[in-house]
Amino acid sequence: MRKLIVFASALALSSGMAFAMEEAPSVAVGGSGKIGIKSVDDSSNPDAEQFKLVRAYKVTFDSTGTTDGGLMFGAGMSIRDDTGEKDVTNDEGEKVQGPAVKGSYVFVGGADGSWKLQFGGNDPGIDLAGGFGIADDHFGGENDVSMALSGSFGNTSFRITAAAPDATGDGDNDWSVGVSHSINTISVGVGMDSESGLAIGVGTDLSGVSTYLYWSKSEFKNVDFNQQLAEPLIGIFPQDQVLGTQKYTGLGVKASMSAGEGATFSVGYSTLKLEQVSDSIPFGREGTAKTKKIEVDFSYDLGGGATLSVGIDKEDKQELTDVGQYEIEESDITTLEAAIAFTF
Repeated sequence: MRKLIVFASALALSSGMAFAMEEAPSVAVGGSGKIGIKSVDDSSNPDAEQFKLVRAYKVTFDSTGTTDGGLMFGAGMSIRDDTGEKDVTNDEGEKVQGPAVKGSYVFVGGADGSWKLQFGGNDPGIDLAGGFGIADDHFGGENDVSMALSGSFGNTSFRITAAAPDATGDGDNDWSVGVSHSINTISVGVGMDSESGLAIGVGTDLSGVSTYLYWSKSEFKNVDFNQQLAEPLIGIFPQDQVLGTQKYTGLGVKASMSAGEGATFSVGYSTLKLEQVSDSIPFGREGTAKTKKIEVDFSYDLGGGATLSVGIDKEDKQELTDVGQYEIEESDITTLEAAIAFTF
C-alpha cells in the first residue's frame, strides 16, 4: 500500500513539472476559537478540581495555485493553542507547552477534485467510515497519515493513507483506506487499516431526524505489556518483553433532530470493549474491559460564524489492573460543558 502511494507521488510530481503556472498562488488566513467552562467529575480522582476553563484558538494558513494544465498545488499549516492539551506534540514530534505548529502539509491534485496527493496534515483513511464517542478511539492514526491519496467522483469519496517511506519501528508499514458513498438520504462509509481494522458506518436523514450507526474492530499484535505496567515485570520473569494481543470492538448509535430554527438536539451512545491476552506466560492485565458513554448535546447557531453548544456526557469506564488476572478498575466520569465556538 505504501509503495503504491510513493509511485503515485512520483508520477504526479513529474507530470506536474510539465505545466506552466496559470496564476500566482493565493494565500488565505483563517481562524477559529472556543470559550467556555467545563465541569469534570471523575470518581477515580475525587480531589481534582472539577471546574475548568475552555479556551482554544487556531490560526490556519492555506495557499493554492493552478497550472495551465489544470494541476492544482498548495501548502498550509496551523498554529494551535488549546488548554485541553497540556503537552502538545508538534509536527516534529516534540512535546511543547502552549501554541504549537500542527497539521502542516503540501499537496498536488486535479483542479476538479477528482484526486489529490498530500503529504502531512492527513486524517486516516478509515475515518471516512465515520465514528463518534469512544467507538473509534482504538484507531490511532499517528503512523499511517504521512502520505494520502484522496479524491471524489459523483457521490463517492475515497482516501488512502500510509506511513512515510523512511518510517521506522512498528509503524513503518502502517496504512489505512476508506470509502464513503451517499444515495439520496442514506450515506455509507467503510474503512480498513493495517491493524486488522474494519469500520462500517451507516447514516440516514428522514423527516428531519438524522440517525447514525457505527461499528468497528481492530487487533494489535505483539504489544509489549511490560512497558504498560506501572511496575514492569522484569526481575520476576526472565523475558525482556511480555508480548500479547489486544482486540478492540466499538459500537455506537446517534440521533439528532432540529429543535427550532438554528437549533439542534442530539443523543449518542457508544461502547468500546478491550480483550487482552498474553501470548507467552500468564500475568496481570489479562482479561476484558468495557467502557460505555452517553452523550447529550444541544447547539444553537448564533449567526456571524458563532455557535453556542451545551453538552453533558457520562462515561462508565473499565481498565485492566496492573496486577491480578481478569481484574478491572471501574470509574465514572461525568462532564458538563458550555461554550461558544466561532470561526473567522
